[in-house]
Amino acid sequence: MLTLKIIQDTFAKLSTKPANTLSDSQKLFINVGNEGKDLGIKSYIKQGNHILVQLQEPLGSLGKSIFFFADHIQVEEIRGVWLTSIDSDILFSKDNIQTGLTKLKESGFNTLYPVVWNNGFVFFRSTVADNTVNADVANLHSANLQQLLAGRDILAEIIEINQDLGKPFRIIPWLEYGLMVPPNSSLAKNKPAWLMETNTGGKIVNGNAWLNPTHPEVQGFFKSLIGELVQDYAIDGIQLDDHFGLPKDIGFDDFTIALFKSKNPGAANPISNPNSEKFKVWRKSKVTELLRLIFNTVKGIKKDCIVSVSPNPLAFSIDNFLADWQAWEQEGIAEEIVLQVYRPSLSAFNGEIIKTEVEIARKHIPTVIGILSGLNGKRVHLDLIRSQTQSTRDRDFAGYSYFFYGSLFDLGADGDTPESRQAEFATLLASDRFV
Repeated sequence: MLTLKIIQDTFAKLSTKPANTLSDSQKLFINVGNEGKDLGIKSYIKQGNHILVQLQEPLGSLGKSIFFFADHIQVEEIRGVWLTSIDSDILFSKDNIQTGLTKLKESGFNTLYPVVWNNGFVFFRSTVADNTVNADVANLHSANLQQLLAGRDILAEIIEINQDLGKPFRIIPWLEYGLMVPPNSSLAKNKPAWLMETNTGGKIVNGNAWLNPTHPEVQGFFKSLIGELVQDYAIDGIQLDDHFGLPKDIGFDDFTIALFKSKNPGAANPISNPNSEKFKVWRKSKVTELLRLIFNTVKGIKKDCIVSVSPNPLAFSIDNFLADWQAWEQEGIAEEIVLQVYRPSLSAFNGEIIKTEVEIARKHIPTVIGILSGLNGKRVHLDLIRSQTQSTRDRDFAGYSYFFYGSLFDLGADGDTPESRQAEFATLLASDRFV
């Protein structure tokens, strides 16, 4: 959970209009005294010199959606971590989740991005998935998923344990694989018409098959799956990451080409010109249309459930995955950006977070920086993690999120121990906690 700190007497309002122009039913005066006043919030967004917050609990008769004058409040920084099903055993049992979340609470984290869509399977109870994907043990094994994940409602376990711990975390399920599915997954085998192709007829790019965002059945699948997730679980948002997009070399299947031609009469056939800028822009717009559908679905079910995206830096994201997160942010269909800035040095890291598009985004929505805490084959020393974290704080970003839980305390660089890393994170996250 995030905390909003009211630092001076102010009005809570239902709009950005001056308080003296609003009726008593549209505003509430808050006298904070010497200590300030704290409120639990789910999310926030900047609107000019105001901040619109979604409160955890209603504020009197005003409800949960409240405007505050920006200079009168401070918002707790987002301190997040991704929970994966690979190279980490935190999700392998409920006891492991209990132990892991307790460690994260003690270390000062307040936001979890637990994987719920990976390798063509979901980690929550889903009638939609059951009707689409045959998730038996043999299929789990063929897709390199652990048998320990089968047959459990992992998201429900996380939510229950978070509740038992006093709800220290925002829970934002992470649909890690986006439009990507393994070619040997049940989904890819059962729904071959859902898959895009290269201009030579292949269906595998970057080692995976890719679902077609222009196909009505794919659109319906994601609308229903995410709608079910938002409807059935007490979550604070959903997150799509860098795999919510299309490799530039895919999209040349008969269905997509026919649709493109119908919408662009007279345009050259992309098969003969695979680098066509017109075709690239059109496919990019189709990714955006699918996100718009997902956003409207989420808001139609639960208005205060946010849509978070975790993309790569913009140029790479557009050029390689046709995912224009700047357009998403400006349209308002992405309410939080967690930008993946996994760089091996502080200078390279800083070079990404000062780019113009990042500055523009952070003036509007919470912009969080994704920091690599290590991989199984790529250890990251605490000194680099510490310096990159501090750099985000020095620039007053909304916060930071570490990839991933398995490398926070384990998988350390030479000289690091699990105990030393946990102590370091607890120290690091305990200071400078409001922005």
